[in-house]
Formats: sequence, structure tokens, C-alpha cells
Amino acid sequence: AHVKQLIHGGYFLDIEGVEVFMPGSLGGVNKLVNFESLLGKVIYVVPINYAKDKDYIVVSHRDYLRSLIPQALEDVSSGDGKTGFITGTTKFGVFCEFDNCLTGLIHKSDLDPETFEAFNSRSLKPGDEIDFVVKEKTKDNRIILTQKEFVPEVDPWADIHDRYTVPSQIQGTIRKKTKYGMFIELEPKVVGLLHVSDIPEYIDITTNNEGDS
Repeated sequence: AHVKQLIHGGYFLDIEGVEVFMPGSLGGVNKLVNFESLLGKVIYVVPINYAKDKDYIVVSHRDYLRSLIPQALEDVSSGDGKTGFITGTTKFGVFCEFDNCLTGLIHKSDLDPETFEAFNSRSLKPGDEIDFVVKEKTKDNRIILTQKEFVPEVDPWADIHDRYTVPSQIQGTIRKKTKYGMFIELEPKVVGLLHVSDIPEYIDITTNNEGDS
């Protein structure tokens, strides 16, 4: 659709000679900062309603952008450097839009000194351009961003089969004892279970101190 005209409440667009209406609230995945920014552009829209009393189709650019989010989430990774713009601030950080359809949060503790100063002085404004790095994608698909130096977290289980072959003899530290065995830490964040059926009878797991090797 070609965005032809900005009126109070939204836009008139043209789709191959058919005039349609798009509410201003549906012009972006987040609230638009500059409503005039869409004028003259050709954008993808999704028909969502037919206003019978006014005889025009209501369309949404937001619905189209939201349809892109699943693939965009697949494509983004921790450590990716991005440029976006601020969509809003809260007492705990700054929300940013990037890659056309994704939104993430930079916690105030992850702001660089200059941005942190602007955050405290409340001079950050929606629409301000900002650089950051993708810090984490959570299990519920929330995106955490940072402006500080990013150190990727190494997954200790990633090459676990290469580091611990079966069978092999290794040494660990007892971290927890239960009636069915002992949990033994082989390295930070890597814990295995030594089942009671595999423990020699002369070892009393009820009296061993936690932390023993």
C-alpha cells in the first residue's frame, strides 16, 4: 500500500487504486514517534476490518510487522551489535526497537556512562537513535540488550560428550546427598548423580560431609 495522506487519527493509503484507512496506532510494531515518517512510503499491510458505514477497508501495518517476529527472533543471536531507536523509558531501563519488528530492554545497569547520565536526567526521548548489543534471548522470547562490553556465556554442556567419555575415571566434589545417591560436581555448572546402587557398601553416604572429594 502507498501511504498517501495523514489525517486526524490515521492515514489514507492506496492499494492498486483502492483507498483504504489505517489508524495511526497500527502504523508500527510500537507506538509511532513521528507519524509523518510513513508519508509517501510503500508498506505491507494486513486487512483487518471493513467499515461499512464509511465504506472503506481498515488495514494494519503492525499486524504485518508482528508476523515477522518469529523469524527475526530465530535470526538474532547473543553478541549481535545493533542500531535501533528508543521507544520509551521506565524506572528500570530503556526499551528499544530494532530490525523493524523486534523490541528489547536495556536495563539501566547496562547503559553506557553517557546514556546513563541522559537516563538519569530524563533527557532520553522516544525516537532517539541508540547502539547496543543483544545480551540474551530468554525462554519466553524477551530480548535483553546491553551497551557494556559483552562477554558471551559459555555453555558447559555444549561439548560435554567430548570432555567426558564413557567409560572414564574422574574426580568430583560431593554437593548433595539424598537417600538415592549423591550429586557430584565435576566442574562449575556440571553436576552428575552417583546412584546409591553404584556406591560401594562400605561408604556410608549419610555421614560423609558435603564438599568431600
